[in-house]
Amino acid sequence: MTHYQIIRKPIVILTALLFHVLLIFHLLFSPVIIVVASQNGIINASFVAFLVIFCLLLFFGRAYCSWFCPGCGIQEVVSIFVKRKAKSGKANYIKYFIFTIWMGFIVVGYLINGIHQVDLAFGIANITVMRKIILTVGAFLIIVPLTAIFGRFASCKYICWQAPFMILGTAIRDYFHLRGLRLKVVKENCTNCGNCNIGCPMDIDVMAKVKSGNMQDHECILCGNCIDGCKQKVIKYNVERD
Repeated sequence: MTHYQIIRKPIVILTALLFHVLLIFHLLFSPVIIVVASQNGIINASFVAFLVIFCLLLFFGRAYCSWFCPGCGIQEVVSIFVKRKAKSGKANYIKYFIFTIWMGFIVVGYLINGIHQVDLAFGIANITVMRKIILTVGAFLIIVPLTAIFGRFASCKYICWQAPFMILGTAIRDYFHLRGLRLKVVKENCTNCGNCNIGCPMDIDVMAKVKSGNMQDHECILCGNCIDGCKQKVIKYNVERD
């Protein structure tokens, strides 16, 4: 590991460990509890959590995915044993289908039922420890087999229902040319070594992006692997407008 990965990987793995050990992962990020809340006209903790993340996206883009997402933390651990990457293709669009259905239920729920109260404890207080454990184990049983079968970060690329949410927030930021965290390149210094492609866990053709001078890609999770892998320091983080 080089510079950014020495910092990032322990953070995201620790996040996953704490969220799952404390059994709060599904309470804040459950795709189910927020749907049930919408059917009852209630603003719950999940709603607030997603709103906060969406606001952060307007500056940090998809950095949350690689630096703080508990699901990514699990995949980093599994990636110690699984070296091949999940390939990009039509399977990438599965997550949009999942997201559309999920968001549709939430929006329709609030449109039909309205918003009657704010109850941050809704759906949390009455869940038993055993159910929390089952739901937490369930997250592992989805992520681990997908990674083992299809390759590293397969769940992020194919089925993560949060990913389109992140992509949408980043797209809004870019549309309004808001200042935020991005990748910047000095393409003249590129020696075509290909290390940036090798390091990218999302199977993005980073070198082609470098040559075009445009590093924007909706699958980029700003993990910094391409920065660390470039000996010529062609790629770097930068805070700027699009």
